[in-house]
Amino acid sequence: MWLSTNRSIIHHIFCTRQILEKIGEYNEEVHQLFIDFKKVYDSVRREVLHKILIEFGIPRKLLRLIRMSLPEKYSTVRLGKNVSDKFLIRNGLKQGDALSPVFF
Repeated sequence: MWLSTNRSIIHHIFCTRQILEKIGEYNEEVHQLFIDFKKVYDSVRREVLHKILIEFGIPRKLLRLIRMSLPEKYSTVRLGKNVSDKFLIRNGLKQGDALSPVFF
């Protein structure tokens, strides 16, 4: 079921309930999966992604190219006038990168 951003959560609950009632009439199994895709690319752990790609048998040369396309990123936090030291960001893929949906 496509969940449009123009509808409220109440509408989605109503639709889900209708589907469950109809399926129940036919004594069929139902499996539901809800995913919040808003921050999906931020949650991908790059080290885990690398290990998974190795397990899938991706050639080393391609793995090196992929790693090069996912450079290390650093950030700082500013609180008032104070700025923290740089720290490594280990999670996340680039939003809008053509490879990000493939990696997800």
